[in-house]
Amino acid sequence: MSSDSPVSRPGLRRGRSLRYILSGLLTVLFLWVAFRGTDFPRLLDLMQHANYWWILAMFVCLMVSHVVRAWRWRYLLEPIKQGIGMRNLFAGVMIGYLFNNILPRAGEIARPYAIGKSESISRSSAFGTIVVERIIDTFSFLVLAAILPLVYNGPLLEAFPWLQDAGLIISVGTTAGLAVLVVLMVRRDWADRLLLKPLRMIFPRQLSSRIDSVFHAFLDGFLFLKIPANFIAIAVSSVIVWFLYILMIYVAFFAFDLGNLGFRGAVVVQTISSIGVAIPTPGSTGSYHAFTSQSLSRLFKVDPEVALGYATVTHAVSFIGVSLVGLYYYVRDQITVADAVGKTEEAAT
Repeated sequence: MSSDSPVSRPGLRRGRSLRYILSGLLTVLFLWVAFRGTDFPRLLDLMQHANYWWILAMFVCLMVSHVVRAWRWRYLLEPIKQGIGMRNLFAGVMIGYLFNNILPRAGEIARPYAIGKSESISRSSAFGTIVVERIIDTFSFLVLAAILPLVYNGPLLEAFPWLQDAGLIISVGTTAGLAVLVVLMVRRDWADRLLLKPLRMIFPRQLSSRIDSVFHAFLDGFLFLKIPANFIAIAVSSVIVWFLYILMIYVAFFAFDLGNLGFRGAVVVQTISSIGVAIPTPGSTGSYHAFTSQSLSRLFKVDPEVALGYATVTHAVSFIGVSLVGLYYYVRDQITVADAVGKTEEAAT
């Protein structure tokens, strides 16, 4: 089956539809959790009187973080193709965020398609680098979670009792998953014997050959591990990305007269809100509102309407701004929804 053939498997379509329905239900649930009992006239007044110059500065920090993320992606893609231009890398990142704002996790499929189309590289290999990026981001989050006791000595576990267990589960799962993928990348003969050989016995030759090709191309996304010279650049860019995320949270504090929370407070809010961002809702809608406002009100005793106003404004500006930039590259690069989501998702599944 060609990676460019239309999606025809009913099971794939049903599975995708089920994920979108579940995502919609999660969005409604978290919006209800975030906004229940809210004094809406007061919330609107607080949002109207926010200092949007600070919100603009927040958005600048966000966009710079995406530029750095694109720069880091170049080092992950270098073993697959050298000399990829920043313009196409940044376009791929922004198109990915645009799709994430519409359909949960669709950006992780659209992004490899976008860079594959603009740079003529394997979409499966590019998808492998997205998996690597998610692993790096997860480890970065775990580092932030580990240093929380150093920057915040309040009732963290009392307010969020599940945080410790969640951190342990994420740590074990991420480490185990990374270990398996690294072993399979280094010892592809093991992957062939343990995974691919049984599939050849089940599926027809043409389909099993396609699976072989896609799987090995996916493992190519981990070839950056064979270039230790790039590790420093990847590590430094990862630190910069997360510093900019925290700076974004901190700068936006001043829009709602919350500057007294300080940079340490921003570290705490960024860590908690990252959990909301990881939940598969379109553009983190609802989940970001709930986790961000709850972290401000429960941990720092911020007025609930002020906390929710902060979450609503920062989310809205980020969502709309990123979507507009992504839409520009989507139109300019002539990406289509059917190709970016349908065809590539079938190939990556």
